Parts: sequence; C-alpha cells; structure tokens
Amino acid sequence: MLTTKALQPSRSFRELGAEPAAAPTAPAPTPEPGKSAAPRPLLALAASSRHAQESNPARKVAFYAGILFLFFRLGAVPEVLFALTKTATPLLYITAIPALLGMLFTGGLQRILRFRAAVFWLLFTGWMLLAAPFSSWVGGSTLAVWDYARLHLPALFVVAGLAVSWKEVRAVFYTFACAAIWNLISARLFATVLNGRFEMSAASGAIGNSNDLARQLLLLLPFLLFIALDRRSVAIRILVAGTLGYGVYIVLGTASRGGMLALALSCAVFFFCASTRQRAVILPALIVIAVVIPLLLPSVTLGRLGTLFGGRDAEAEESAAQRSYLFQQSVTYTLQHPLFGVGPDQFANFEGHDRTSQGQQGLWHATHSSFTQVSSECGIPALIFFLCGIGSAVVLVARVYRQARRKAYKDLANASLCYLASMAGFLGALTFLSGAYTFELPAMVGLGIAISMGASREMAARSSQARFAPASPVWSFSPAR
Repeated sequence: MLTTKALQPSRSFRELGAEPAAAPTAPAPTPEPGKSAAPRPLLALAASSRHAQESNPARKVAFYAGILFLFFRLGAVPEVLFALTKTATPLLYITAIPALLGMLFTGGLQRILRFRAAVFWLLFTGWMLLAAPFSSWVGGSTLAVWDYARLHLPALFVVAGLAVSWKEVRAVFYTFACAAIWNLISARLFATVLNGRFEMSAASGAIGNSNDLARQLLLLLPFLLFIALDRRSVAIRILVAGTLGYGVYIVLGTASRGGMLALALSCAVFFFCASTRQRAVILPALIVIAVVIPLLLPSVTLGRLGTLFGGRDAEAEESAAQRSYLFQQSVTYTLQHPLFGVGPDQFANFEGHDRTSQGQQGLWHATHSSFTQVSSECGIPALIFFLCGIGSAVVLVARVYRQARRKAYKDLANASLCYLASMAGFLGALTFLSGAYTFELPAMVGLGIAISMGASREMAARSSQARFAPASPVWSFSPAR
C-alpha cells in the first residue's frame, strides 16, 4: 500500500545540496603536533557545490533557453504566429535543444532523479512504452508514445533540471504568468463565439477548443495572482486584478461546465489555505466576480452553465449523456484490460470498432477524463505511477508551504499557495477532459520539484544568515565616579 511517506523525496534536502549560499563556518581547529588536519566541513563542501551549480555559465544559458521554451509552449506562440503570418517558426527547436543539452551536461538529470515525483513520472512514461506492443493498434500507440517522449516529457527536465535557486523558481513563475497574459491577448484577438462558447480554433490547435482554452487558463491564472502577491505596487496589483478578472470571464465564456467546477475548486483551495489577511481581500473580489461577470456573458452561455444547477439545455444534456457513456466505457475497458489497457491514445479507435462490431454506432471519441484515459489506454499500473507522480509533487510543495508559513517567509508561502491553487484547478479540469499526455503535467511536476529544491536552499540560507548575523552593539554607561 502506498503511504504518504512513499510520496516524499527520496533524498534529504541536505543531500540535494540545500545549504546556505554563504553560511559562515567555524574556523578549522589547529591540529595537534603529530596529528593530521581535520577534514573540510561538510557544510562548506555543500555550499561550494551549490555555488558551483548556480554560477555555471552553461547551466545559466540553458536555463534561459528553457524559460523561452516554456513561454513559447505554454503560450502556443508558434501557433498564434502562424495564424498571423502563415509562416511556421522553429522557436521550440531553437530553445528546447540547448535547454535539454545544458540540463544533461550540468548534472540536471542527477538532481531530478533524487525525487520520487520524477521517478514516478518516468515510470509512467516507461509503462506507456511497455503498453504500446500490446495495443489494439501498435503503430498508432508507438507514434503516440514517441510524440509524448519527444514533445511533452522534456518539460519535466527543463523545469526541474535547470531551476536550482529560488530566484530561478521565481523566474519560472513569472514565465507562466507571461504565458497567461499572452493567452488572454490571443483570446482577445482570435476568440469567436460558437453556440455560446468562446473558442480559438482559428489561431491554435493546442488551446483552440473551448474546453482546452479553459483548462489552460485555469493552470496559468494563479501565477498571475502570484505577481499581485509578490509586488507591493498598487498600480501593478490593480492591473493584475483586472487581467485576472478578464481571465475568469474567458474561462466562464467557454461555457465549460467542468471548467467552472475546476475554477470553483481552485478558488476554494486558495481561500481556505490563505492567511486571514488574504482572505479579507479575496472574499470581496470573489463576490464582485460572481455578480458582475454573469451580467457580461451571453444568455446562451449562461444557459449552458446553468444546467449544473438544474437548468435545461438540449446540447448540454446530450453532451452530458455522451460523457457518462464514455466514462462507463473507459471503466469497462480498464477492467477488461487491467495491465496494459487498449493501447496509448487508442480509446477512441477501440470504442468505435468495438461498438461497430456489435452492430451499434460508436462515438469514436476520447474518454473525457484524464484518469480513466490513462487506466483504459495504458493499464492500472500506469494510473498508479501517474497519480503518484502528481501526488509527490503536490506533497513536496505543500510541505514547503507549511514550513514557509511557520517561518514567516511570505514570498515562499505565496508561491507555494499559488502552485497548489493552479494544480487544483488544472486537475479539476482534467477530471472532465482527456489531457493526460499533454505538456502541462510534466511541467507542473517539474515545477513542484524545483520549488522544493529552491525553497529548501533559500530557507536554509536565510536561517543561516539570521543565525550568524552580527549582534547589534549594546552601549552601556557606568556612573561617573
């Protein structure tokens, strides 16, 4: 049975080099005559190793290449540029290749494999590969696994293998926030209303669908909130608040009922984990959003969302019936093929052929649940690795959040809280969507590892600085004689 301990990192933070950058050490004692000098203190060795990692020029170049890669990928920048210019750009290859090479040659892989979250995710990928030969369509599954390993899995290595300091983790957070702004600008330029739903099919394949657009924004909007918490400027906070409001408007404008539930889950996680002062600010903002945004949405959109509360909508009811059927079929196929499933990315084909062979009409559609997508296509072991990888990353960040709040490190606590809210919303959306093999999950697992490494080193450094800070002089005056 898996326990919470199984989701913890496999090495301690001290083994990861999570030591203060410039922790003063006591001078080595002078050896007695006839005795050899004492070995160099382990603390100094760890600090030296950490400093060498952070100052490595090759790693820095690779890190900034990785930052650009993340922005291009999360923002669907090549797709939007193609819609504007009708010209394909090699932006992803230009940035991903140096980032991955830099990660490999600067010890990034060794850092990643010290965490069980990464090991579980690699086991999930390995089980996908193992399931491909047993697929209902071997060629299709082999291509799907190859595309996942080539296009999506690298995000894990780029984020977790290159961000080694808290400053770099913050840079990743700001990159996610910039991608959110780019997505919102793209939605403003290209979004159209079809059957009461915002979509961007003219500009993007990755987030062109209404449900995919909602899922993407649910992932990225909490990183915008981090900027509002991170900056003291009132002007910046007001600007970010307006951008967040527009983002919520787009999410609800997609008329994705799963997206609306996931948005509520994300807000609930943030609200109940936030400090009392943050709640006092958030609650009025949520009330304003709940009152104002419905007044701006088309009536068709409100009608579709209203089916969650007892409303009637023919298209929404038909969609709900299809989702229920697909979920039941995915559970059935999981039980029928528990070890390797029907083949990675083959649920739609298998369901269509299966129903046709029975003389019925198949839907030829994906599962509409990422969790049963994994279990039905790759088997129950793959689902276990999938859940353990996600759970390990969440546990790492939750631990950082508790430690940061206890030690009053507000910036670390705010970043961890925004990550947890992002994961809550994104996983809530994935419960109703088939997105198990996308780019975002490896990136978020990698970010959880990076937060754990960066925050542990930052807290150790701050504690050491406070411990060894020179005491303020105390002036005493003796009475005159």
